[in-house]
Amino acid sequence: MKICVLLGGASPERMVSLSSGTAIAKALKKLGHEVLFLDPATPLDKINEFRAGLENISMENMDFEGMAQLNDDIFIEYISYLKEEKVDLVFNALHGGNGENGVIAGMLEKAVIPYTGSGYEASALAMDKYKTKVLARYVGVNCAEEELHEQAVHAPDKVKFPLVIKPNDSGSSVGLSIIQEPCDIYNATAEALKFSDMVIIEDFIPGREFDIPVVKGEAYPILEVNPHGVNDYKAKYMGKKTEYKVPAPLSDEITKKMQSDAVKVYMALGLKNYARIDFRMTADEKIYLLEANTLPGMTASSLVPKSAKAKGIDFPKLLTIIIEDALA
Repeated sequence: MKICVLLGGASPERMVSLSSGTAIAKALKKLGHEVLFLDPATPLDKINEFRAGLENISMENMDFEGMAQLNDDIFIEYISYLKEEKVDLVFNALHGGNGENGVIAGMLEKAVIPYTGSGYEASALAMDKYKTKVLARYVGVNCAEEELHEQAVHAPDKVKFPLVIKPNDSGSSVGLSIIQEPCDIYNATAEALKFSDMVIIEDFIPGREFDIPVVKGEAYPILEVNPHGVNDYKAKYMGKKTEYKVPAPLSDEITKKMQSDAVKVYMALGLKNYARIDFRMTADEKIYLLEANTLPGMTASSLVPKSAKAKGIDFPKLLTIIIEDALA
């Protein structure tokens, strides 16, 4: 099968997308597929130079603001290229920005080119943290109290300390801050607004963090995430301080409840193929949704492959499941 892996892109999550995409491509080649690389932020006449440089990817050298200045509006030029190459499937390994908010999915859908991940409408919904929480509450899933702002603020309207401040439509914990003191709110909201037009301020939910992959509507084994501090970009993708337990040490009752909530959110948003739903649980075992990720990371330290492995599914098999479902 001829598969095009989309990776890179113009969002602040570019580096982890490059790592995800190369890991996916390596596994696909071992499965016998013909693989092409495309970066929506690289002009077509420079794509060979981009492909040659993939071996030098470094997670240590991250320039979030510089990445945010890239432009992936040129992706429309790639549609005819994908048609000419007679690609059987596009494996979307982008994270954040137009790669995850439904824009590129919409282009592929209009061009009738099969792709992995959720459709453009569901992707747009899930990328918006506020709208995700509205739908989650509608289906009975608990969420932390929140408020939404278009500009940096000095004080919250209703949310109580400590606070979580983050971009409303960015992932990988880019721009996330946990705030204990009022004097820090303005700078934290200003930082979050570098990566989004809206900033969301939430109650901080103390407790344990859990992530649940949902593949084809089925909740996979729960992972407990212990980052030894803020679970930010570096903790998630450089894997230096974060510990994982899978399956998470939970009672059968809590496991079923949390997996049920994950599937409820997946269905409410209209997601398909695969996603990851993240939660926190307090000491009194109350479960709160954190967010839904339609294109979760696929690096060596990523959570979806770890969960699948606990289910007896290795990485190549997981990719095969995702591909077959996308083509069904």
